[in-house]
Amino acid sequence: MAPDLENGLVEVSGIEVLIAGEQNDLYFQQCLEQRNLFEPSVEVATRLLKTNPIILDIGASIGGVTSALAKYFVDGRVIAFEAAPSVHRSLRETVRLSKGGQITVVEKAVGSSSGSLMFHEDGNGSGWGFLAPDLGAVEVAVTTVDETIETLALPTVDFIKIDVEGSEMAVLLGAENALSEFKPILIFEVNTFCLWRYGRTFPQDLIQWVRDRYPFTAAIFSDGSVTEIVDDATVNHLLHLVGSQGGLLDIVASPEPFIRKLENIHR
Repeated sequence: MAPDLENGLVEVSGIEVLIAGEQNDLYFQQCLEQRNLFEPSVEVATRLLKTNPIILDIGASIGGVTSALAKYFVDGRVIAFEAAPSVHRSLRETVRLSKGGQITVVEKAVGSSSGSLMFHEDGNGSGWGFLAPDLGAVEVAVTTVDETIETLALPTVDFIKIDVEGSEMAVLLGAENALSEFKPILIFEVNTFCLWRYGRTFPQDLIQWVRDRYPFTAAIFSDGSVTEIVDDATVNHLLHLVGSQGGLLDIVASPEPFIRKLENIHR
């Protein structure tokens, strides 16, 4: 391990893993201080997936979710995408320390088309970088979900987690073939500020785009409460709560009913 990297034990939704990070990485230090990390994507995956899934972790950061999913699904495979160059060493070290299923690291951003874009690396820590042509300071390579599936010759995709600080819509647009062919379970973060500031996307448009393709959707709040999305009124109510109370939403989408399997999620 590089001398300026640290590691420590955390529990990611009940799964104990070692994560690595830079000594001055505020996000990494916060993870170590909290110790018990609530990650809706891990809760959903462990409740809904079969024993040997292929999972795309888009926006892997230092790899806590990646490592937890690999440890739980020992016969599965996790593809971990991370755009920030300054985070790659930490992610690779977390992967080296991990146990369980196969992990492939893709050191690229994920978007609607392949190429390159400018990326802003947040000086406070590894958890808050974002694609932003007007603010970005470093050029990064960009791939798409559909391109990655072809490049890695993946036979299917079962689960896609997206946490990319506002570029969620671009990721989904670059995954249209996969969504149509494989119908993977989706979970993506709705950060209303980041969606508009960095992705120029209204949250209701993002949610509607997914609802047009998936018959079953639900929202998970940061406190672990789950609300099934049944109509536009539900979406408006959820966004009103976020706007008035703060916090984030994670949206889950599946081709099959799932809401009962998510009962009793809690932090």
